[in-house]
Amino acid sequence: MNPSTHSPVIVTGKLVIKTINGRNGEFNVGLLETAIGSFSVKDRELEQYTAGVYQGQFIIGRIFMHSWSYGANSGTEIRARLDEMCIETNDALNPGDEQKLSPPVNDPLDEEGDAAVSVTSAAMPEPAPEKAPTTPAAKATSGEALRPQFTVPSPAEQDAGDKALFGELWPLGEMVKLDATSPRQVLRQQKARLTQLGYDFNAQEQQFVKTAEPVLH
Repeated sequence: MNPSTHSPVIVTGKLVIKTINGRNGEFNVGLLETAIGSFSVKDRELEQYTAGVYQGQFIIGRIFMHSWSYGANSGTEIRARLDEMCIETNDALNPGDEQKLSPPVNDPLDEEGDAAVSVTSAAMPEPAPEKAPTTPAAKATSGEALRPQFTVPSPAEQDAGDKALFGELWPLGEMVKLDATSPRQVLRQQKARLTQLGYDFNAQEQQFVKTAEPVLH
């Protein structure tokens, strides 16, 4: 088959997604298995998913060769860009499928060069400006400057952080559909925060659904 095609192809297959813990944190990689072949998938949309096996129909927008290097290892792979996914069923990742994604891989964030993209998240809000003490009681009795190492954000700071992270999606409803074209780092921060707030990703509906109470820290 031609390793590079620009004509959309609709296939039925199985998408295996594995979560890897890299230097930028956790990231997802996928392997799409179909009747016409198996393809590596590194699309941003995968950042929303949890590790597992997803069966359904997939619209492949492009198939191309990609060269990669990881430490002392290097190689090539046939990669597919997925324009759309229609997930019918999903199951937990089993050892046999996980083994297919064992070779070391680069974080797609590094490949894209967008690691510098950052958004203030609710989990890691920007520290509020220090205010000068207004009363003697507010001053350090030892005369030394206070240097807190860990700061728990106030409800107002947490709300401001969430608003900055989710933008027009804030305030969040019972169902949240992220923009899969957003930078990877933003998608990862949004997914992590939604998990803290008690949301789970529904692959069939392609959105996060509130299923539990928020995790308090």
